[in-house]
Amino acid sequence: MEQAGTPANDLGSLASLVKESSQKADRYCAQLRRTNSRLLIFSILTSGASTLVTGVTAAGGPVIGEGVPGWRLACIVGALFGFATTVSTSLNAQLKYSERLSEGNQCAARLRLLNTALATGRRTWEEAVKEYDDILRAYPEPLR
Repeated sequence: MEQAGTPANDLGSLASLVKESSQKADRYCAQLRRTNSRLLIFSILTSGASTLVTGVTAAGGPVIGEGVPGWRLACIVGALFGFATTVSTSLNAQLKYSERLSEGNQCAARLRLLNTALATGRRTWEEAVKEYDDILRAYPEPLR
């Protein structure tokens, strides 16, 4: 396999290409990690708020308002927080952030190992090209 702009048997060019791909995979992982963390934190906060609103209301009656309108308001607020929790948790699961992050981390790790092997001369041109090609095939999404 010969990448565009990489002359045959030029380990330096291949090393640059591998390093660039490694940086791309790292950026991909960082973005997924941020999004995954935000959704998880949002889910925890809204779940806690829902529990707090409904628990306080159940223990001492409605905090805002009195009678039936106060209970309705407490139920609506608790339901909205519960809905937000469900949506954020479902988005996280449906978009498979954890799985994609795991795959991205594997890709980045393999690229770092290949980069180190190239820098230390532990891979021949043929071995390095084959391994890089395997990484490109195994992890297309992180390297887009």
